[in-house]
Amino acid sequence: MAEKIVYQYHYTNWPDHGTPDHPLPVLYFVKKSASANPEDGGPIIVHCSAGVGRTGTYIVLDAMIRQIRKRNEVNIFGFLRHIRTQRNFLVQTEEQYIFIHDALLEAIESGETNINSEQFPKYIQMIQDESEEKLGQWKPIDTQFKLVTSFQCKEFNLVSASKTINQPKNRRMDIVPVESSRVHLTPKPGEDGSDYVNATWIQGFHSLREFIITQHPMRTTIKDFWQMVWDHNAQTIVMLSIIDNQEYEVFWPSEQESIDAENFKVKLTNEQVQSSYVSRDFTMQSLQDDYELHVRMVHCTNWPHHCASVAEIYHLPNTVQETQLGYQNGPVVVVDRFGGSEAATFCSLITLKKHLIYDNHVDVYMYAKLYHNKRPGIWSSVEDYLRLHLAVQTLCCPPDGTPDLYAMANGAVNGSLSNDNVRVPPEGMEAVGPRLTVA
Repeated sequence: MAEKIVYQYHYTNWPDHGTPDHPLPVLYFVKKSASANPEDGGPIIVHCSAGVGRTGTYIVLDAMIRQIRKRNEVNIFGFLRHIRTQRNFLVQTEEQYIFIHDALLEAIESGETNINSEQFPKYIQMIQDESEEKLGQWKPIDTQFKLVTSFQCKEFNLVSASKTINQPKNRRMDIVPVESSRVHLTPKPGEDGSDYVNATWIQGFHSLREFIITQHPMRTTIKDFWQMVWDHNAQTIVMLSIIDNQEYEVFWPSEQESIDAENFKVKLTNEQVQSSYVSRDFTMQSLQDDYELHVRMVHCTNWPHHCASVAEIYHLPNTVQETQLGYQNGPVVVVDRFGGSEAATFCSLITLKKHLIYDNHVDVYMYAKLYHNKRPGIWSSVEDYLRLHLAVQTLCCPPDGTPDLYAMANGAVNGSLSNDNVRVPPEGMEAVGPRLTVA
């Protein structure tokens, strides 16, 4: 009896008749799925609901990426006109046609950024030292950073953040949430701006809403912060800012006190001082029924700047992963002074490590750019961007004698997978189905 192996790749965040939010995850998906087909394999079967709009967009992107590699040229109009003689209406809308151009422009400008773990140390060295002519498909780090931070908001992107009633809630007007990714609070009837908090949804590897990045609460926004935790069922808070009791004050209750809101109250139940951080447990109790939400805060001030070496940067992300309270149904809330580079670095490092373990590749450029587009201003300098690369490099070739705690806990070391490790696909990017044996 003959058998065939069939691989299924499923992109889950592409609306019918529409386009994804950004080309980068789609480019990753197209390259990943197309490269999985062996040279002696049959044709790739591509489908969506009707097999024309999203299907045609995928086919054009795959063909043009190959043409760029082989001939260093692109002919979107000619190729699409050709395949439309084979199947009507491929690429269904003008929006999808524009998206193809945007995606290929991104592919050409950024070059190859999804790097194999074995090549990653060489990649870092070359993008810092080599001129663009010698790098081939790799771009110098300064060029990459300009592309990462190229998106600039228009007024309509910042409708809520720039409202007169909301401006006092922002510590800095140059680091505020983009409207499409801002975190909403439960609005209070008749109270304009009551649904606003300076906080942004940030995708991780497994979920499009894995993290919330937010600024250190001000006196006037403390209850808004806890309302956000309550509304979105967040069970883990990572606090990175320094308490100076002036501009950056304590925003949680002491053991003898509670924070009382309209629908809940917050109580501190436990506090433990560890060598490099403080752990606090809170109970949020509903005032309408007996529901309780248990929340843990890991407070590590001045991270990652206080780390003595780049090898220490991953200690905090590893610690948070290990100390989370049981099943996490909500996002991880990450707080720094302005909801800026420290919080973005924390989210990036956790996401990049999961990507590395899952795929043995890592794409710092993609996540850094996606994060900037959701919260422009979070990367303040190219040094922030370089720090991500150097930290990930320690996972590809960790110092001798340094245990990889996260990898050990999850059945994987140095980006490889053990035989009993279950690969959980990322939401919204690409889902790899199990191998199907066809008899």
